[in-house]
Amino acid sequence: MDTQLVAYLMHAAVKITGLPDIPDDALPQFVALPAQQLQAEACEERMPSCRGIVALFDMERNRVLYRDDLDLDNPSDNSFIVHELVHVLQYHQAGNAIYADCPALIRTERAAYAAQNTYLSHQGQLLRVGRIMRFARCAPEPTAAAAAHAPEPH
Repeated sequence: MDTQLVAYLMHAAVKITGLPDIPDDALPQFVALPAQQLQAEACEERMPSCRGIVALFDMERNRVLYRDDLDLDNPSDNSFIVHELVHVLQYHQAGNAIYADCPALIRTERAAYAAQNTYLSHQGQLLRVGRIMRFARCAPEPTAAAAAHAPEPH
């Protein structure tokens, strides 16, 4: 990916989120993949439920994977890179805690989608993404009373 574009998109992610920038040597590698290969990398055994993935931040290998059919000169398409760069910034600030549990995951994703939508708006784009996150909820934690009445394993 073009280094000037990466710098521009990272600057946007930093400015929109207020998260601290990271050094250039900490930037992830950017890897373009065919949609099916990206889906396989992202979802492994959950392939059917993972259709439509456009990009992802692979924390373990410090790389951003994205579909090779994205037009990176188009703000609607490169906004997905902004979304992933927000995850890069979040990870550099808080580490694995960004995905530690369901509430953290929802906060992390909502922040990235909000940044992506702000970027899209600043670019004059009408597209909005992540609306489904408004409905995301975590399963209730089991109460002590429910745990006391749960059947014992044999």
